[in-house]
Amino acid sequence: MIVPALVKLVIWDLDDTLWRGTLADGDDVSLFADRARLIRDLNDRGVVNSICSKNDHASAEAQLRQLGLWDAFVFPHIAFTPKPEAIRQIIADMQLRAANVLFIDDNIHNLEGARAALPEIQILDATAPDADRVLARILALQPVGASSRLAKYRQLEARARDRAAIGGSDEAFLRGCAIQACAPFLMDNLDFAPRIAELINRSNQLNYTASRVDETELAAAIIDVVRYDSWSIFAWDKYGDHGLVGFAMVDRQNRRLIHFTFSCRVMHMGLERYAVAKILEKQPACDFSSLHGKVELAGADWVADVSFHHPATRERLIAMLRPEAAGEHSIRVMFDCQSGGIAHFSRHRAKMDFDNAPRLFALRHLIPECLEREGLTTPQFAPFLVYGAGVDYSDPRWPDMVEFIADGRLFAHCVQLLCQRISAEQRRMMVILPPEDAPDTHYRPHLGHTRARTALFNAIWRRAVIAHAGIDIFELTGFASPNDMPDVSHYYAGFLGRLAGVVDGWIEQEIAADRHLENPPIN
Repeated sequence: MIVPALVKLVIWDLDDTLWRGTLADGDDVSLFADRARLIRDLNDRGVVNSICSKNDHASAEAQLRQLGLWDAFVFPHIAFTPKPEAIRQIIADMQLRAANVLFIDDNIHNLEGARAALPEIQILDATAPDADRVLARILALQPVGASSRLAKYRQLEARARDRAAIGGSDEAFLRGCAIQACAPFLMDNLDFAPRIAELINRSNQLNYTASRVDETELAAAIIDVVRYDSWSIFAWDKYGDHGLVGFAMVDRQNRRLIHFTFSCRVMHMGLERYAVAKILEKQPACDFSSLHGKVELAGADWVADVSFHHPATRERLIAMLRPEAAGEHSIRVMFDCQSGGIAHFSRHRAKMDFDNAPRLFALRHLIPECLEREGLTTPQFAPFLVYGAGVDYSDPRWPDMVEFIADGRLFAHCVQLLCQRISAEQRRMMVILPPEDAPDTHYRPHLGHTRARTALFNAIWRRAVIAHAGIDIFELTGFASPNDMPDVSHYYAGFLGRLAGVVDGWIEQEIAADRHLENPPIN
């Protein structure tokens, strides 16, 4: 029984399957045009195509080129050799499972031979009355908007060809591949949630936690940074850009892997080991038992680590999967690790840049001596700023200055510096003040963020904005309930969605006010 939803690769016979006639017999073959169209459509929708045919390679290639189809196939095997072993090699080279492969042939003996060698493979008689309906069903089940994987498999094809030609050890070959990888962390992954969900739900062979996920639930888990750490894995090498090829998520409470999934296209490159090293940086006591016997825990030193915080890298990776959010931004969300959640739910995501450690605004950076000591330059602001003031209420934000902020005077001085700059540069800023009515357990006294400090610093902000145009305050007191947050510095997805709505309303109101000033009504 054929399961169309599982098919990732279709392996085609040629004679009397893709075309009518036998090439080796000198027939003037004629293409089955509907099947040729289907091959192109499958490629466009994420299902790739290969060939396993008993023919002279040069003659078959020439015929396929004449028909404009040669470039539609990857890993073609055209030779007078047994088909079962050839198919096994194609599947191995493409790093797939037999269950995800459909072999179509007009010869029942070839089909049964493939099934005997690979019991999980799916087979289709090209002469069956419903053969084309089955193929159409495979196409119909592919998600709308699914992207072609043909270029990715061309990279894999080139890699396999070079690996066979070079010889030597696998590690020596990998060291010559110039592999680079990048691991966006926490809410930097929200822009990639659709692709991550697709990867998790399509992966079997390298889905080490055997997980499946709903995209909305995945985004909520990524947003819950108190409970979960998350990393997406991008990779590229001398063969090209592989894109987003892996994802890992760790439950911080029990230090257990929730997701650890990779694309089969990057099998044996060491990227799982790279991901393990990233996890160990944050969670040295993580339980990797689900990887036992499957993934080495030692690092892969042939994989060069590239920071997502390098502007060119971040721009390129975002453009790859969220192109509308790449480029210049007119809005910046400065709310530490919560910034990405607000941007994720905002109607104005395409215009937003958002903070995520170490890309952080800190109030102390208004003090020139702090900038000099930390080797930083004066922070640059977008026209619209959304600032979660509470991020600067905790002691770690004031290294070597904690004793100077206790009475609020240094803090008030920095607030004045920021307000003066916003007004002088004619920026607009929404200041979001943390709640003063949260339960005692939601404050963070071990970091100095107490209820008393919250009340003191909130009052400083309220007084400061009175004298400065372009700055508005939004109070979370009375707006955020205890169920909206694990603590006063972190919020759940549902609440951040509501808050994003408030932010959007403020932005749109400010834009409308600007237009009104530019075009006043005529009385």
